[in-house]
Amino acid sequence: MSIAGVGNAAAGSLLAESLKSVFTSNSKKPATKGDILTLLEKLQGRYHLVKNIPVDQFGRRAYFDLTNSVVVYF
Repeated sequence: MSIAGVGNAAAGSLLAESLKSVFTSNSKKPATKGDILTLLEKLQGRYHLVKNIPVDQFGRRAYFDLTNSVVVYF
């Protein structure tokens, strides 16, 4: 095992990892602990806005109730 061989292996590994990082889209990268904690913080609330249901005739928006698993309007 030579120092030149170790240096070449390290440089090749670094180049491969950096290219993989550049060409991988954010949606394909694994979630980090910070991503999971952010998601858990958002799910702590009871009501979540439903964006694909239009407002009702009274101008109220639809929310999904995580406790009762129903859609409610506020």
